[in-house]
Amino acid sequence: MSERQHSQSGADRVGETGHSAVNRRTFLGVAGAAATTAMAGCSGMGGSSGDGTPTLRVTAWSGNYGERFTQAIKPIFESRFDATLEVNTGWNSLLAKIQSAPPDDPPFDVTVTCEPIYYNGRNADLFEPLRYDENIPNIDGVYDYYKDVRPISHGAPVDGAPLTILYRDGLDQPVETWGDFTSETVTNSAGVGVDSGFWIYPLLGAAVGTDAAPGAGELYEEQYHDTLMDTLETWPITGWASSGTDVWQQFQNGIIDAAQWYFGQVYYDMENHEGISFSMPEANAGYMDNWAVVRGTDKRTLGEEFINMLLDPEVQSKWSEDHPLFFTTEGMSYAGDLGDYLPTTAEEAEQMALPRWDDVAPYSETFSNKFKQMKTQG
Repeated sequence: MSERQHSQSGADRVGETGHSAVNRRTFLGVAGAAATTAMAGCSGMGGSSGDGTPTLRVTAWSGNYGERFTQAIKPIFESRFDATLEVNTGWNSLLAKIQSAPPDDPPFDVTVTCEPIYYNGRNADLFEPLRYDENIPNIDGVYDYYKDVRPISHGAPVDGAPLTILYRDGLDQPVETWGDFTSETVTNSAGVGVDSGFWIYPLLGAAVGTDAAPGAGELYEEQYHDTLMDTLETWPITGWASSGTDVWQQFQNGIIDAAQWYFGQVYYDMENHEGISFSMPEANAGYMDNWAVVRGTDKRTLGEEFINMLLDPEVQSKWSEDHPLFFTTEGMSYAGDLGDYLPTTAEEAEQMALPRWDDVAPYSETFSNKFKQMKTQG
């Protein structure tokens, strides 16, 4: 598979055809996205290379995230440190791999996380506390909003992506907001595709489109849960996608005419699928990655220095040339026209609803079970 791949697992999850011109916060894209081949994990899990140079083992998401991360970050790291960067990729069982390894011999030294992986790993003491004062001074340049979404004690907020709407050009009207997923245009179409493995993101989109509470507040207040689920059930979901490859195949096969997916996986790949456009609503949601040092690593300091490097505005600016993610530091500059679409100020960052897992965790089992039921019935 070729995108940010995932499926539900217990330990990690507790649960050129646009219709209109591009503008600052709502845009219609230029074509469909092409899937790329998933990058195989690097071989060798040792602590140093053959010439004795230290090796820092880092886990990044699978697919084009891993490919682009390696292309952008590996040469920067190896030019700044007398060390080799080994990039492994994955999603499933990330926490289980740490739990099953000896406490003093983890399978990797640093890992990307998002919710609920970060929440569960932190609560299970699978990550080392980060020593910001000693080794990660670049945290001072991160927008407060990103630092406040979830505790950063064990993971620094580095990157992420807004949700994105994809839709077929042949529809009667463009699909520009999450509320449009319940419009006559969409409900009369072949249907909608959503992320099948990570229920929080379809729910975030549905919450933003519901407008019963500010932002995606419907997720965190039980009084709104019935309304939220009613909204999601009104979406004519006919495609369940575990990767971007699934999404494009479902469009190609006529299974769906619209979809929920992620800006970071489509914007630089909009070349090989004609007849599909995308939009990113002004009222939107997204995911954010916190990078953590794995418990028991003998490279804790180097791992923290690596995370500090990821928070360097110059590094994030360079990284954006390879990957259209949003980045968290105030001083970075986006490549090309990415700044037209991604938050560039504190105020813009605050308009993107990111999952607050401490608040949603009490309801995660209920939401997960409901989502499984919808997939089974669908």
